[in-house]
Amino acid sequence: MRDCGGGGVDVIHQYGINNELDCKVLYRMKRMTALPFVSVFFMFCNSIVIADDIADEGITEVSVGVELFRWQEFSNDDARLLTEQGPRVSFRFSRNNDARPSSGYIYNISGSLYGGDVEYDGQSQPGGHFSPADVDYTGMSAEFLGGYRLMAPLKAHALDLLAGIGVDSWTREIRNGVNSQGVGVRGLNEDYRIIFMRLGVGLEYRKSFWKSLWRTGVKYPVSTKETIDLPAVKLEPGKEPSIFFSYRFQLINNDNLNKGTFFSFIYDSYRFSKSPVVSTGPLLVNQPKSHMDVVSLSIGRAF
Repeated sequence: MRDCGGGGVDVIHQYGINNELDCKVLYRMKRMTALPFVSVFFMFCNSIVIADDIADEGITEVSVGVELFRWQEFSNDDARLLTEQGPRVSFRFSRNNDARPSSGYIYNISGSLYGGDVEYDGQSQPGGHFSPADVDYTGMSAEFLGGYRLMAPLKAHALDLLAGIGVDSWTREIRNGVNSQGVGVRGLNEDYRIIFMRLGVGLEYRKSFWKSLWRTGVKYPVSTKETIDLPAVKLEPGKEPSIFFSYRFQLINNDNLNKGTFFSFIYDSYRFSKSPVVSTGPLLVNQPKSHMDVVSLSIGRAF
């Protein structure tokens, strides 16, 4: 085993295809400050919303929910290196005209805050000794989704054609742990900033006192930035497509058919291939192939 941390303490790491040691050492990392970036993003999105005959029918929505989160990393032969999983909480807000009752342009400008402690179970050295620990996630995202709605003649069904762009920033803090041999293992801090695009379709169905909205499609990260304090090492995880799916059920307010309480189910994901290797002193560092899957259940209000 190669000790990168000194003092006889193991270091959490993964291995590449050429048995390169991916060592990552814990230093206290400042929290990301993505709020100014998100604010500029919202100003930009608001400026490009087209005001047609229905745009003034836009509504505001807020929701809170629970996420079931999983992050996994794999070696080049697809052996599991680590799994992080557990619940997180989220708060989401948006301005949209998803309730548009006729054919035409639709938009959804949204943002979310999320975070929580999940369990870490991963390798700490080549022998495959797994180290249980906790991982703290905090993050925020912003997205502009636009498209065109095709309303059926009877106005009970609508087909949406969608495209969008967004940014997702989070901090991943792996705390110190102890491996299966009882040896202390240092943790790891990472910052991620992902810019992504979506392409998808949606289907809305309406009844007298409720309506539902299905959406699904492909998500692709067009920019991937990861920062590790080793000291500051910058990596670029590889870009792979993933899928998303959502279902929303809304009770309709008698006074306004667009407003009321809604429940939503969302599956979202990222797929990253192995990043290029970066040399920092005697160490060769990279981010292994990684998968993120998030299932969320939420309740909200449109007003």
